[in-house]
Amino acid sequence: MSSAIQPGGMDITQKMLDDLNVEQSEVENKSHLDKLGGVEGLARSLHVNITTGLTSEQVIVLRSKYGNNQFPVSPLDSYLSLLIGALSDTTLLILIAAASVSLVLGILTEGTEHGWIEGGAIFIAVFLVSNISAGNDYSKQLQFRELEKTSAEDERCSVFRDSNIIRINPIDIVVGDILILQAGDQIPADCIIVDHHSVFSNEASLTGEPEDKKKSKDGDCFLLSSCLVTEGEEVRALVIGIGIRSQWGKIKANLVTESVNTPLQDKLEDMTKLIGYVGMVSAFGTFAALVISIWTRNNGQNVVQGFVDAF
Repeated sequence: MSSAIQPGGMDITQKMLDDLNVEQSEVENKSHLDKLGGVEGLARSLHVNITTGLTSEQVIVLRSKYGNNQFPVSPLDSYLSLLIGALSDTTLLILIAAASVSLVLGILTEGTEHGWIEGGAIFIAVFLVSNISAGNDYSKQLQFRELEKTSAEDERCSVFRDSNIIRINPIDIVVGDILILQAGDQIPADCIIVDHHSVFSNEASLTGEPEDKKKSKDGDCFLLSSCLVTEGEEVRALVIGIGIRSQWGKIKANLVTESVNTPLQDKLEDMTKLIGYVGMVSAFGTFAALVISIWTRNNGQNVVQGFVDAF
């Protein structure tokens, strides 16, 4: 097998690798692998020497062709969108409406010098509450993103390169790398077992299957990214899927959308709306009772002033 490759020497395309790595299709994937001559034939087509691993030159070429082992990152909500979300709260909307009416009536009845104070105070309170809420949410986003970044930078996995086992960050894995995996390791990329050792892998995080699955070169030889090696001997595996081309990457790419509330958050929002509606009905009932009371005391005189006093 050749230990050095040139950009034009590749026989395996990304489409061919994708056909080897279709989710929930172990039988079809194995059939595609057999057509390539098994894992040895695949390694030959990638110009990978299984016994020595990739060279530094090969890593550069393979990275330029197949990319890095990077996953898509969920976009951060802008401060403006968080502020609009905070201002959409039912209670704040009621306060804004009350502040507007209070401001107009205050100026009409007391003039511009003092009439704006009550309504203006409510507007200031709404401004502070909404901005503090948006600021806290935005700050939490940044802190969580920084925590994710720090955690990712500390991750390490073992690969076989230049006849040596080295520890690298999973982001530096390329297609064609020989991973060294043992019990307790999280699998950093989709790969195929190349030696005759067997391991058990838990794929619950990817497929939801609770039972550990036996993996071996002659049986189900596909190890999937984000899954855990639970038991077995040290095993070596040829990387075939990284980043968004891995099975975990494909799932994660579909999840990079606007965040969806959990059932608990939906229930809390429904409760908040209900409290807002109850408060609005109570306020309207109190207002109506005051109007009726003032109307009765004044024998139906000065209706407009009665409404102003009731408010």
